[in-house]
Amino acid sequence: MFGIMLLYPYLKILKNAHMWEGNVMNMVKIRAVLSSILLVVFIGVLIITVGVLYTTRTGHTFLGISKAELFNARNILGPIMNILIIIHLIINWGLYKRELKVLFKR
Repeated sequence: MFGIMLLYPYLKILKNAHMWEGNVMNMVKIRAVLSSILLVVFIGVLIITVGVLYTTRTGHTFLGISKAELFNARNILGPIMNILIIIHLIINWGLYKRELKVLFKR
């Protein structure tokens, strides 16, 4: 729920993205913002994953964060990342279709 609240302003913008398809600069900005947020969340998930592996193998805390706290953070960042990936795929669907055509072209 917290993740959706964080993403709500961006989801509102993306909901009306079809109105901006003629304006290339706005779509580029939307893609840049989405990619930047996705990168930050990915780095967070990556650090949390390293922390979970470390705490599981050693039993010590990771940067002062317990295993339970790392799992809680992962439970927040994981769904946020999934939502961002789905939005990213929706926005870039046309590009993805063109790439597949090139990939499977005979």
